Amino acid sequence: MTANDQLSFYRRARLRTAEVLFTTSQEDTWSRYIDVGLIVLITLNILAVVLESVKAIHLAAGDFFYAFEVFSVVVFSLEYVARVWSVIDNPWKPDHGHPISGRIKYMFTWMALIDLLAIAPFYIGFFAADDLRVLRALRLLRIFKLTRYSSAMTLLLQVFREESRTIGAAMFVSMLLVFVASTLAFVVEHEAQPEKFSSIPAAMYWAIITMTTVGFGDVVPVTPWGKVLGGFIGIVGLAMVALPAGILASGFDNALHRRRAMLEERVQDALKDGTISPQEEAELDKLVRHLNLNTVDANAIIYAVKHKQAQEKFVHCPHCGKSLHDENAPDSHV
Repeated sequence: MTANDQLSFYRRARLRTAEVLFTTSQEDTWSRYIDVGLIVLITLNILAVVLESVKAIHLAAGDFFYAFEVFSVVVFSLEYVARVWSVIDNPWKPDHGHPISGRIKYMFTWMALIDLLAIAPFYIGFFAADDLRVLRALRLLRIFKLTRYSSAMTLLLQVFREESRTIGAAMFVSMLLVFVASTLAFVVEHEAQPEKFSSIPAAMYWAIITMTTVGFGDVVPVTPWGKVLGGFIGIVGLAMVALPAGILASGFDNALHRRRAMLEERVQDALKDGTISPQEEAELDKLVRHLNLNTVDANAIIYAVKHKQAQEKFVHCPHCGKSLHDENAPDSHV
């Protein structure tokens, strides 16, 4: 095998790896198998972390949990390395095409960081001499790997990125309110309850619990001014807690609207010649899966575009393009 043949084989292997790991499972049989296998492995890992916390089960299982952990880390590590290696051939991320900067850019994406955090506790455990219960608990972060296979979670992360500035502003105002409330609570309640309101940081607990309307009842104001402050913070807290929820709801609606508009534009392009060819239909199906739209929405959009174009043909002259309802149009158009 010549050097050119080896290079060609290397590129084909990398391209095939990118197709399997980064395309949707419906587009590739191997991608579907690997996605299902990883979902099952992630689910079993989460179940193992939960069951391992039960002392009786942990003692009865012996070394099974550790062997399963080693096997899982090997699989997740190979997946992470394969994604970093092949990401430069990912058709959905052309900005990652550079061999060096593209891979570095991908390594700092949200999903790549989750993949790294999923295996990091195991490797850190080799160098940690302290109690490893915290590291074992961090293995639950693997649950976030499921976001790659959930269209709803993918859309949620997209909305968080798009609305990060607005949500950040709302959270900043909420934190200001917490500081003001805890300071005032310390001033009016410290003398009456020096243990529970011993400092402003201690009063922050009461302020957060009150703002979020949780109200455990373990720390409550007893002075008249403290009760007035608690009522005011409770009312204002309702609005502040609801604000991020409204922002996320609006972001979800805008994101879905943009995806549907993108599909509608692509359908209009496909129907320029009056029909959708099998190749165009396959491309539309691929776009629907990439946009995580359901079949009902996609069919409704296609039907609406076809109906709209049919109406436009009916109300316009096929020869000159003028409206058939135009008062200035020739009599032959009527």
